[in-house]
Amino acid sequence: MRVIFSILFWCVFVSLSFAQGTTKRPFSKSKKIALPEVKVNPITYQNHYFAALRYKALGNFDLAEESFLHCIEMNKEESSVYYELGLIKHKKQEFEEGISYLEKAVQLDSENHWYQQLLSNLYLENQNYSKAISAFKKLLLLDPKNQEWYFEIATAYLLNGQPRNAIKYYNLLEENVGFNERLVEQKKNIYLELGDRSGAIEELEKWAEAQPSNLNVLALLSEFYVLDDRAKEAADVLERILSVDPENGRALLLLSDMYRSNKEEELAFETVKKAFKSSQLAIDSKMRILISNYDLSEDTVVLKQSFELIDLLIEAHPKDAKSHTIAGDFFMRTKQMEKAAASFKVALEFDASRFPIWQQLLILIFDLKNYEEAIDIADEALELFPSQPTIYYLGGLSHLQLENYQTAIDLFETGKIMVIANPGLLQRFYTSLGDAFYAQEDFEESDKAYEKSLEIKPDDVFVLNNYSYYLSLRGVNLERAKEMMQRCTELKPGFTSYEDTYAWVFYKLKDYDQAMMWINKAINSGGNKSPVILEHYGDILFQLEQTEKAIEQWQLAKDLGSESEFINQKIKDKQLYE
Repeated sequence: MRVIFSILFWCVFVSLSFAQGTTKRPFSKSKKIALPEVKVNPITYQNHYFAALRYKALGNFDLAEESFLHCIEMNKEESSVYYELGLIKHKKQEFEEGISYLEKAVQLDSENHWYQQLLSNLYLENQNYSKAISAFKKLLLLDPKNQEWYFEIATAYLLNGQPRNAIKYYNLLEENVGFNERLVEQKKNIYLELGDRSGAIEELEKWAEAQPSNLNVLALLSEFYVLDDRAKEAADVLERILSVDPENGRALLLLSDMYRSNKEEELAFETVKKAFKSSQLAIDSKMRILISNYDLSEDTVVLKQSFELIDLLIEAHPKDAKSHTIAGDFFMRTKQMEKAAASFKVALEFDASRFPIWQQLLILIFDLKNYEEAIDIADEALELFPSQPTIYYLGGLSHLQLENYQTAIDLFETGKIMVIANPGLLQRFYTSLGDAFYAQEDFEESDKAYEKSLEIKPDDVFVLNNYSYYLSLRGVNLERAKEMMQRCTELKPGFTSYEDTYAWVFYKLKDYDQAMMWINKAINSGGNKSPVILEHYGDILFQLEQTEKAIEQWQLAKDLGSESEFINQKIKDKQLYE
């Protein structure tokens, strides 16, 4: 059996001021030591005995032990010598020998409770719990009112895996000392470990009767009643709590749960609203309810109620970042991105130390395409979190969108150094570096970055497609582009844009039959609505000497809003311009 009962309870229980002290010696200082009659020279015996005591007082246990052993040689029937040797062995942590000496002392003087007590403690320390129990029982026969020993025997029973016997002695102790909340709590914990909820409830009832104004105990008792399907008793206790403290958040939440269990949803929600208004209830308890609602927020009723609770949460805890953070989470859940961003900004006003809020806000602002604001937020966040790579990444992306290519590159280069054990993020840095270098027409560095990206994630279809397309536009390394697009279309078959890129790679390789096959796939996958794909289709047809059909596709591309610089000239001159 797993023992969880706190042995530290002993330290606390000493405060009960047990009637029996623990510092007394087996001989009273007020009396002279009565030495036994011996057949040897009594002066010699006394010399050895007092020398042993002196050595012991000075901490020289070896010499003390030697002198006591001389005493035993002279008189084997003196119990106090065996006791002293037991003490010395205990000090030297030679427990087995110490126990042996103390057993002899008890044998010689069974009425001396000091001998018996030290022996009992040694049994306990050496995990000989059965003998400890037996020894403490003998002690209690000597002094039935010694409160310390009741506790000691209970501890021995717990350690011996006999918790119900421990409870028995705790009850006997309680009869002597009266109600004590720590003692009741210890018994409650034992009952819980045994799975005996009824026993635990009885202890809590006893506690509530002794301390009727202790609202924490009443709340705990009501929780146990709920767990034990004793709804009426639980409700009665909760009413007692709320009559004294109408804003007791813990009681309100319990009452709300009871209403919900009874399918009284309206009453349950009204009660939980009262709990949210209470400043007594910790914000974390309220947050747990909202977090549980978050996963159910597809239910419109739950969602509406959650927003009502969030308003109450902010009203009760207006300067706590958690209130505004959970509001932002729910606004995001309902696609109210601007409101979500506003909530996260307020949260940061009260707690700027929480990196996840900065990150979420930055993602939101970037998704809203407010790139200049995203840059400002990234700059501010980097002052607080200079080693967080995602800030560099999102800041770099924002600069990239505003065509601040060199600044974007600088942020990406710095940020990738900060990445630790996150290959996915590192790969995104290299991909973005490839995009930024390409935009600057630094094609050598761009190609290097894309290759690095593919080393980390070889099957990233986005990189395979873009890198291949850029190579085809430049007309370089076309075999590498073809290899990448073969893999890309295998990974993502039927994707129009990828089929168009594959067609264009074949076009650049002057393999017009393969180009036609793949452009037809792109058209059939929905590319007939893309001016770029239709223009490519026209170019391929022209190379296959199907001029009229080519002009027809170019015209369709123009009608769909093609921005190609050559589209009008192609149609007018019926010629291919690139």
